[in-house]
Amino acid sequence: MGAKPFTDVYEKAKELRRQGELNTQLESNIVELLRRFAGEHADFIRRFEARGELAEANLLRVVEIKTLSDRIFGDEEKSEAWLYRPNASLSGQRPIDLLKDELRTAVVRELLERIDHGIFA
Repeated sequence: MGAKPFTDVYEKAKELRRQGELNTQLESNIVELLRRFAGEHADFIRRFEARGELAEANLLRVVEIKTLSDRIFGDEEKSEAWLYRPNASLSGQRPIDLLKDELRTAVVRELLERIDHGIFA
């Protein structure tokens, strides 16, 4: 299964979230679809789950940040290394540890966007 079904499901989930229509039951169904179509992120998701770091409600945030990180760093290994390395801009916390709620995820997203725009400090 390629990345296209994964991308389609993920984009639909983002659209529903923006519209305020992503309820718990629907999110659970989307989480299952994301697992099924994970494609290039399947190994990352399995490793993340194996560490016991993933609750169902966090999968969309994890996938969103991993997708953004992969795009910005251009390499899955560099992306994953960045996610798991303590970051001075995050008071020494690992970006992956902040994906447990939407507010902290927004901080990681903003940091990635700053990196993407060449703002490193």
